[in-house]
Amino acid sequence: MMFFEILDKLKRKSASLIIYCLLDRIPIIVFGDNSDEIDDFLMELSNLIHFRREYVFNTDFISIEDYNNLIETEDMDYNAERVHIRCSSNVALKALNQFNEINSWMIGVVAPKHNENLEEIKNLIKEKSKVYLSILLSADTISVELEGTYSKLIDLSLEENILRKISEDTEKSIVKMKRVLSERTKSDKLSKEIIKTLLDFETEKNELIKNIFKKEIQNFYSGSKRAFFILSRLRLLTTMEIETKIGNKTLFETIDYDEATINRILSFINREWKEDFSDLIESGKKVDIGDKIQSLWG
Repeated sequence: MMFFEILDKLKRKSASLIIYCLLDRIPIIVFGDNSDEIDDFLMELSNLIHFRREYVFNTDFISIEDYNNLIETEDMDYNAERVHIRCSSNVALKALNQFNEINSWMIGVVAPKHNENLEEIKNLIKEKSKVYLSILLSADTISVELEGTYSKLIDLSLEENILRKISEDTEKSIVKMKRVLSERTKSDKLSKEIIKTLLDFETEKNELIKNIFKKEIQNFYSGSKRAFFILSRLRLLTTMEIETKIGNKTLFETIDYDEATINRILSFINREWKEDFSDLIESGKKVDIGDKIQSLWG
């Protein structure tokens, strides 16, 4: 099951929640009846976040010690590739019983037939993470639910804009390609079937969607990383007792990216590099004037 093939089946908010949780390393638990479909879907999700390194539980590592060795580099080197963990459905319970935290994990669970057993599994998950995304795959529908907090409190504007761009830019590209070919297929030598085949871009459409998604995710990641480098240096100044802050507009202009709100970028930085820079962001009339002066001087 291709992730992008089910986007049309999902409500915009549900699809946005999946992207949000992937970016912010919130655990994602995929429930379903078919283990193969679950595991294929997990692989699709994992491939969406190309800037992290995937490790597979029970293949790349088995013990808690192995796991700690894999992720300890994150705390030592900001430039090191962040990791995420994929756990297939056949070893899900083993992982949930063995590990105390599952941040940045994607776990597949074959739903038991009895509700009592399913509730036991969900309670076990809650012990590991208060907040997680639950995705239920069934033959007819796919449901998405953020457990442990209210999804209404989350700003999904970035993720919704990414989905909107995917839809609009893909359609524009398809229309252009069809227009170019349509002008060249006005011939009595071509049957309707051949023309229909020539103008069928379904395969190309899927590739376009993937490329646009990857581009938008990369832009957000690169912009956030530039913000991280700037803010980390400002933090260094504060340790030298030099009080300094930066306004939203100045930061956006410096990192050359403004497709996400400052809070969304700060949230991502906190989850990706475990740093909270919220106190370095200044807002209000005073800093707005400073931003205007800064923009005038370039």
